[in-house]
Amino acid sequence: MKGPISPTGMKAFLKRNADGIAIAILAIIPIVIWLFIKPIGPRFASVPTTLRSAGQAAGLLGFALLSLNFVLSARLPFLDKIFTGLNKAYVKHHSVGVLAFSLILLHPLFLTLQYLFFSPAAAFAFLFSFTDTGVVLGELALASFIVLMVITLYLKFKYENWKATHKFLGVVLILGTIHVLLMPTDVTANIVLRYYLLALATAGGLAYAYRTVFSLYKAREYRYAVKEVRKVSADVAELVLAPLGRKMRFSPGQFVFLRFETGGTLSQSHPFSLTSSPNDAKLSMGVKKLGDFTSLLSDVKPGTTSRLEGPFGAFSFNKVPGKKQLWLAGGIGITPFVSMVRWIKQNMSILNGYEIELWYSVKTREEAAYAPEIEELARKESRFRFHVHASEERGRLSAHVVAGDKDVSDMEIFLCGPQGFMTALRTQFESLGVRRDRIHSEEFILR
Repeated sequence: MKGPISPTGMKAFLKRNADGIAIAILAIIPIVIWLFIKPIGPRFASVPTTLRSAGQAAGLLGFALLSLNFVLSARLPFLDKIFTGLNKAYVKHHSVGVLAFSLILLHPLFLTLQYLFFSPAAAFAFLFSFTDTGVVLGELALASFIVLMVITLYLKFKYENWKATHKFLGVVLILGTIHVLLMPTDVTANIVLRYYLLALATAGGLAYAYRTVFSLYKAREYRYAVKEVRKVSADVAELVLAPLGRKMRFSPGQFVFLRFETGGTLSQSHPFSLTSSPNDAKLSMGVKKLGDFTSLLSDVKPGTTSRLEGPFGAFSFNKVPGKKQLWLAGGIGITPFVSMVRWIKQNMSILNGYEIELWYSVKTREEAAYAPEIEELARKESRFRFHVHASEERGRLSAHVVAGDKDVSDMEIFLCGPQGFMTALRTQFESLGVRRDRIHSEEFILR
């Protein structure tokens, strides 16, 4: 059996999960208010009243999470700081969205089951009521939400089409808010609960307007022109951009959202890790042909104007306390490490006190983009070691292969690559005694 958590362990847990705890507290407040409006006993005195209470609680919690989720998806600059990386905010956004959807589905289900205790006709009349405006708007919100979540979770749309459908999520929030305010429930009877939910809905609505309706974020974008497109390997190209005004300041390992001032696919913004050093006059990013957008980038002509939003992320070796580090890249996941390598090469003293080992996992050695450039640093600096791991020759890269006979439990682990690659390695390193807060990843789950 595990012993009690030490104060140090609890402090580390709270620090690691502060963002999730904050979301949970904001979402649970309506439930706490609701519980104190009336005596708890009568709410759960029988099966029908218990089902009614469960439906009300599910609706309150689901609506609160839905409102908060609009804030999480808005790419607001302060989220990047709170979550120590925008990608982590999007991971929470995905989880919170699924939970909100599940609770909102349970809301009418529990209420319908309550009416079944009286008669099937009563349940049918409740579920398919077309005379009560509040109920009708709630049904429309639920139907819209179901369609959009099916698209998100189960259908494989092109990115631009998927993004277009998500513009309608604001309709779900508007209809849901009106439904909550019109229904003769504890929300309309209690001013504190009503205004708290209205405040959450307003925050979500403002975030939606900022990102989707008015696109206010565009005022913060940087304008850069394409200077050249360099071929790095058979399927990887490097886009080089020069500023057309103010220059972006960033840390090695950060990423940006890129779009072009053209029509069609290239006008949609997509995330890319920067490969340039913060000291470089120009920006660069490595691009692998993986979809419609990236396939078109190699044909972009010099002089084409682009817009950059960012920088985002906190994926950098100098952002963590430990100086014994393992960097693991899978495929195009090498790009943030290239930025770090280029920064180090410009000032070797950055490595003082560090011991860094970079493992680059590719299918074949020919696919190892940027390998010669990284090998150059490894030859010059003994504190930096580099390995190319070709899976066709040696099988999949694993934590046991990386660790060898050394103890990795006190090392900082940096992961970037396909989702399955990072998930497997994270689990393996944890089994070797590495704490979760020492495992850092750049995950582009930005839908």
